[in-house]
Amino acid sequence: MGRAKKDSLEREDNILEIYSLGQFMVKKGDENLSESSNKSYRLWSLFKYFLTYRNKTIPSDTLLEVLWPEEESDLSQQALRTLVYRLRKLLCKETEMQNQQYITFTQGGYCWNDSAPYWLDAEEFENLYNKGLKISQKNPYDAINSFKKALSLYKGDYLPDITCYDWVIPLRNYYRRIYLDIIWELKKILTKKGRHDEIIKICEKALLIEPFEESLHQYYIEALLNEGKIKDAQAHYEYITSLFYRELGVKPSNELRNLYRRIKSSNEGIEMDLSSIQESLEERQGESSAFCCDPDTFRFFYKLESRRLLRTGKVVFLGLLTLTNPDYSLPQGNALKESMNKLLEILKKNLRKGDVICQWNEAQCLILLPGLNFEQARQVLKRIEDKYQAGTTSTQIIMRSKLEPLQPQTEEINL
Repeated sequence: MGRAKKDSLEREDNILEIYSLGQFMVKKGDENLSESSNKSYRLWSLFKYFLTYRNKTIPSDTLLEVLWPEEESDLSQQALRTLVYRLRKLLCKETEMQNQQYITFTQGGYCWNDSAPYWLDAEEFENLYNKGLKISQKNPYDAINSFKKALSLYKGDYLPDITCYDWVIPLRNYYRRIYLDIIWELKKILTKKGRHDEIIKICEKALLIEPFEESLHQYYIEALLNEGKIKDAQAHYEYITSLFYRELGVKPSNELRNLYRRIKSSNEGIEMDLSSIQESLEERQGESSAFCCDPDTFRFFYKLESRRLLRTGKVVFLGLLTLTNPDYSLPQGNALKESMNKLLEILKKNLRKGDVICQWNEAQCLILLPGLNFEQARQVLKRIEDKYQAGTTSTQIIMRSKLEPLQPQTEEINL
């Protein structure tokens, strides 16, 4: 039976359903076979190796080197046979054992049985990509649908839980390249048809998976400009150039600088000459204040940083600064406005360039503090509080602060 179509899975309980892109899960009917994969690490490592090299016959010696690199071959040969038997038994019910083996032995090695009924997200992903390429010229509408279906399957790196084996890296890079090429193909087709809003949505989802892929940021900014969202384009440019410098130590590429020229030209309503552009860029690069944005832009940066935690594990802290009277009531009138302006000025001057500030409402500010531990983040808020108290003329309005780490977000963004 071999590779099964996804729409048939609900009707046939004997089909092995395998997810490998951004997650690892093996299901058969309603049963999650891989649910206890942490307790059977070596067994599932064997399964993943067969899956990765499913088009090859793998010699026993190769499997021994992968699974037992430092053990004697006599002992590990028997262990390998036992492990293969356990894997076969896990993948097949007793009534299926004779007719439906997923792992077979032939010509002195083991191989994945391509005729057994299974569905693999990575294969479906690649097939949809190839289909989209084949029909993109003659039938762009169907190509768009094919590419979008492929994107919906890609949740992240191939077999992301494998960190100690090098053999997974070539295929992981291969699927990532396909993913980025699909977005490029969609960008080309949708740009020709003026469907820039769809490009924006595709890029927003893609940036949660690949936050440091510069090409995606270029597509995103370009689509924002084409939609006339100049302020959003400038806000994202400022944020991403700061992020790249802070995390990677790199300055804006020529492609990003060209987009910045478009942003400035759109803002000013004129076409700037080269000397003006250079002066503008030098002025921008010389700025040292933190980045201040509106609540909607802050929400996007918050979501981007919190999703990134799932991949990097790097802690980002969210700070809340509130201006109140001593009895916790809300200040009124010009006194509150003056105190808030003073607080924003202190934040811009005393936070790092890559930090993000937002006036959330008339009495509260939010700040994102990446790259710090809790004690460092706490000291930052303490420094802000001291400067506020030293610089304000009002003794009635008090700044109160709270600090919490961001929690990883897992909800999907629908295209």
